Amino acid sequence: MNKPHEPASATNAALLRAQAFMTPSPVPSISTELLVSADGELNRELHHFLFDPPTDTELLKGKKIAICCTNGVEEVEITGAMKWLSEHGATVHVVAPRIGEFHPTLGLRFPPLTKTHVLAIRLMENAGWLKIDCYMDEAKIADYDACIFPGGCWNPDALRADKHAQKFVQDMLASGKPTCAICHGQWVMVSAGILKGKKATAVWNIHPDLANAGATVLDEPCVVDGNLITARFPYDLPRMVGALVKQLVK
Repeated sequence: MNKPHEPASATNAALLRAQAFMTPSPVPSISTELLVSADGELNRELHHFLFDPPTDTELLKGKKIAICCTNGVEEVEITGAMKWLSEHGATVHVVAPRIGEFHPTLGLRFPPLTKTHVLAIRLMENAGWLKIDCYMDEAKIADYDACIFPGGCWNPDALRADKHAQKFVQDMLASGKPTCAICHGQWVMVSAGILKGKKATAVWNIHPDLANAGATVLDEPCVVDGNLITARFPYDLPRMVGALVKQLVK
């Protein structure tokens, strides 16, 4: 008699089979299917995080969490966090800066949709549009119990220049509320000047940026220093969210 497949194994087999029917990516990309079906401890954790049903739909009832980002936000880092947190009872807001007018000498063009949505990406591949729930210049610390700054290289590189985003992350950390960043999201924290003397991590190629900002850099999936919570890569998302939840549910 054949041994029955574990549910996760069956799902992984289906995901890998689906890949065989997909044409090669035209640009460098992160495949969520490949990420969650790879045979690694952190990949397996991400698989369960994304696919398992919620254990307690009222775990985070009454909690409100801001995910701060702009165009170029890494898809799995924002949608994965939104899905898990909302399924466990939290209210989750996409908080983003307004797209203003640019001087014509810069030659920049933004589609009208960017006034109300942010564009998600998969590494360098355009994904879909996510609706903005609150603008950065309107966001109030008192309205949120925690915040997350996801990555995607383009997203935090633009967001770090926004004075409202800098003030928001400064005030969230000072308030003692869980203040989280993953992958490149820590760039906003670097520009906000809040990492000096802190232990933190990030995607490997920006470790020098954190060190130059005065942080003690650790190559660990998730680093917690008080209410500062940082993680390195999409497959570290479950541990970062777990650390956030641990501080919200006591």
